[in-house]
Amino acid sequence: MQRVERDEIIIRKAIVHILDCDSGFMKTSNALLDLGPDLSEFLRGHIYRLVDSDDTKLCHFYEDASPVYSMLEELNEKDDDQFIEVSKILAEQLFDIMCESIEIPPADFVCVSFQVESQVHLALLKMNYKDSYIHTQLDESNDIVKQHIMPQSGARLTEAVLINLETMEIRLVEKRYEIKDEKINYLSERFLMCHTELAPKRKFNILTRVINDINNKYGSADIETKLETKKQLQQEFEENQEFHVSEIGDRIFGDSPEKKEAFDDRMERFDMQYDNFSVVKESTVKKLEKQVIITDTGIEISIPMEEYKSKENIVIKKEPDGTATIMIRNIEAVTVK
Repeated sequence: MQRVERDEIIIRKAIVHILDCDSGFMKTSNALLDLGPDLSEFLRGHIYRLVDSDDTKLCHFYEDASPVYSMLEELNEKDDDQFIEVSKILAEQLFDIMCESIEIPPADFVCVSFQVESQVHLALLKMNYKDSYIHTQLDESNDIVKQHIMPQSGARLTEAVLINLETMEIRLVEKRYEIKDEKINYLSERFLMCHTELAPKRKFNILTRVINDINNKYGSADIETKLETKKQLQQEFEENQEFHVSEIGDRIFGDSPEKKEAFDDRMERFDMQYDNFSVVKESTVKKLEKQVIITDTGIEISIPMEEYKSKENIVIKKEPDGTATIMIRNIEAVTVK
């Protein structure tokens, strides 16, 4: 899904089903929710936080194997009765899987159709319960009782699905739970039956870790060479607003066949060797804003990237004996933390 603003998400219709697998209780609804302004904004907020996240994974249905794909391909979203019936079948299928594990949390299952520009999407929001307490009034006394509540409006859902009903592309957040002595991603593997890619945040962390590991593995690289690597990665993002993995490998390690081979091998292990990906949150790439140096004696130095690139106040000098000296110039004041 393209980047969107919160107000561009138009809620069309929604229905909620109760999936309390802890007690074995399921109650499907036969009527759509009455979408007033408050409820629409509640649902819009949860959907927007999924769209505006680098933790959502891009997925594609196994078309020949997925019953969910078959149902949604035939779904006429404008038909309220069909929308209700399909949502009930989805709820029943999900509940059956949930009941196979004592780890999967009970939830209210909210099916929402929404529109972004001209495209209609389906959100399957698994609103996992939180325990809370409220008072209750009896004839002669008051009491405090525990109850299940849905996630608050500002919470970030950990299990949810967004499906473009035109392209059938999936955006997904999920958690692994144990089913029959095996930890699995049951939403993608058992419920949707789809192939998942790594989330952008995960891809970025893998990319930076691999680059750092290769630089640190080859001791012949001096400090400045290692720092230049991170500067090049930041420049790559500034220029393209996305990461082209093969181009990054050429740019950073192209002069060293050994390092380039190691980089390509590590990327291939994660099936990322030809990947291009972007991020939507500045916080995801925040680590590119600083150069962090940790010496063999445990000294840690954090240098803002702009300071490092200017070269005005940071001097790195290689000594004749093979050691290095780092000088910080033009200090007018310091703050001790």
